[in-house]
Amino acid sequence: MDFLGLRHLKQSLTCAFHGLADAFHEVAFRQELVIGIVVLPAAWLAPGLTLLWRVFLTMCWLALPTMEIINTAVENAVNIISPTIHPLAKKAKDLAGAGVLCVCIGNLFAWSCAIYTVVKYLLEK
Repeated sequence: MDFLGLRHLKQSLTCAFHGLADAFHEVAFRQELVIGIVVLPAAWLAPGLTLLWRVFLTMCWLALPTMEIINTAVENAVNIISPTIHPLAKKAKDLAGAGVLCVCIGNLFAWSCAIYTVVKYLLEK
């Protein structure tokens, strides 16, 4: 008996890494990774930001590729279930896309506030 559920954990991680590998085939996902490669070091090296700010900005960015993965999953599932054009299929895809948009807007707001904080810190020095 697998008392600790380690077999389940291994299977779950294997599936998750397969999903991550599939995500790399999506252009938007790769674009978001490039954005992360640029902005995350900036967040961690910027003067005047607390550890909480840095973690918050990292989590905000991480929400973007996460939502993109969910969006892709919804689109793929809808394409299998409804290969023909259907109003509810379009609605499901549009809602998933709106989720990505909301995360983008949240990131813009968070990063704008962080930039303001850094500029204010530098001007006060």
